[in-house]
Amino acid sequence: MRLTKFIPFLLGGLLILGIYGCSSPESDPVTPPATPASDTAEDHADHDHGDHATADSDSPMAKMMAGLKELSPEDHKSAMAQHMCPVSGEMLGTMGAPEKVDVNGKSVWICCDGCKDKLLADPEKYLAKLK
Repeated sequence: MRLTKFIPFLLGGLLILGIYGCSSPESDPVTPPATPASDTAEDHADHDHGDHATADSDSPMAKMMAGLKELSPEDHKSAMAQHMCPVSGEMLGTMGAPEKVDVNGKSVWICCDGCKDKLLADPEKYLAKLK
C-alpha cells in the first residue's frame, strides 16, 4: 500500500528524465548527431573531437563560431549553411577551421582532415546526409 504513494513521484521523475535527458555529449538536445554514436566512435577512433559538455564559453556553438571566423565571408556563409560534418556529425568549426572538399563538383565542408578519405571513398553516402 505504501508503494502506491510513491508511484506518482516515480513517474514524475521518469518524465523529467525523459524531457531533459542527461548531460552527456551524445544526448545534446541542441545538436543531435547526424550519424549513430557507434559510427562516430568508429570513424574517428584516431583523433579526439573534444568534450562538448563544458562551460558556456567553451560550448559547441562558441567553438564553432571561433573556428568559422578563420574563413572568408563567402566560405563562412557556406559552412554555416551546411552546419554539420557529414562524416562525423560534428558541428563545423569545433575543431578549428573546417576544410572544404570538392565532391562531384559540389563543395562539401568537413570538420577535419581525418574525414576527407572517408568522404571521398563513399561520397554518395555522405552527400545523402546533407540533403
